[in-house]
Amino acid sequence: MNHAKSWVTQGKYRIFKTGIPLSTPSSIAAPILEPILARLEKLVACDTRNPPRAIDVDHPLIAELRAQLDGFSIDITDLGDGCVQILAVRGRPKTLINVHMDTVPHAPGWTHSPFEMQRAEDRVIGLGTCDIKGAAACAMEAASRSKAPAAFLFTTDEENGAGLCVRKFAASDHGFARIIVSEPTCAQAVFAHRGIASFEAKFAGTSLHGSDARCIEMSAIQRAALWLNAAAGLARSSESEAAALPGIRFNAGRIEGGIKPNMCAPSCVLRFGVRPGPQHAIEDVAQSLRALAPADHWEGFETLYTLPALSPEGAAGQAARAYAKALALPSGDAVDFWTEAALFAAQNSPVFVFGPGDIAQAHAVDEWVSHAQLLKAFTMYEKVFATND
Repeated sequence: MNHAKSWVTQGKYRIFKTGIPLSTPSSIAAPILEPILARLEKLVACDTRNPPRAIDVDHPLIAELRAQLDGFSIDITDLGDGCVQILAVRGRPKTLINVHMDTVPHAPGWTHSPFEMQRAEDRVIGLGTCDIKGAAACAMEAASRSKAPAAFLFTTDEENGAGLCVRKFAASDHGFARIIVSEPTCAQAVFAHRGIASFEAKFAGTSLHGSDARCIEMSAIQRAALWLNAAAGLARSSESEAAALPGIRFNAGRIEGGIKPNMCAPSCVLRFGVRPGPQHAIEDVAQSLRALAPADHWEGFETLYTLPALSPEGAAGQAARAYAKALALPSGDAVDFWTEAALFAAQNSPVFVFGPGDIAQAHAVDEWVSHAQLLKAFTMYEKVFATND
């Protein structure tokens, strides 16, 4: 994509005409960066870990969002079990910015409290800074510098994979013409990602004495092991497909079964996940995987849940691309991780994924986001509000 008409040069920095330098010393960016960091620091201080997802209308996060969204009409819907929608609207905007405010639990090894944001020379560190409270801070700061129409949907249940908040909102008559879903994409627009399916497979075996030669064929655990090897082979071979997101990703997550070493295992339960590209239907993937073992090896094969892939195809995908192009937003490659953009796309809403930070920092010890990424995101949100009538 050619951005020549969108950029000007000032000294040694390339500057967006309506925004700030992409590579900016903190001293120059301070009037913009400092209020973003102040907002982000307060959001990080709100413990929104999921699990336990202990969030309701009285949670400190709700009070903080109200404080940061002066002049917005705020509608809060508590769906129970820690699933809360916070819809904030000013005027009659066409674009909705969706940000999930829950985080994963922090892993062992953090060098400081994950809820006390630390400031480094070129970045900030704290739980949720990258995934994805940084986007919320940037977008709210951009909105505060304008009186233009603006809308946010904040949710609290993305990290559990169910997406109840977005699922219900996307299926409603919300009236927004297009959606931007916030996730760490290095401040690029992403239009495609993999879907997710989770399965439980139960393997049948026969209880025999461990000295019996037939244990090799009759053990449920041995049958599961053979099937796992075949499933991994299927996944590896599918990577040769000619597609932006080739094949399926396969992960054996949990296995249990058997009784003791001197008994042939009569049963075995395996939970596994797959992440197919948009070109693969979940039903077809499941059928191919089940066919890798004889029928008498199966005691059960159950789909636990499925979440759709995001595809750039179709009218909605084309509209999303056109909107990103109108914003002169760089396009990123399709990604392997899943986002709730797929739930909006399933309702034929034009949607793309965008946010500051790199997915490599998400869910990591001492999670961080760079100042440069926050400034890039801020510039984009400024342009959204400038045309959000």
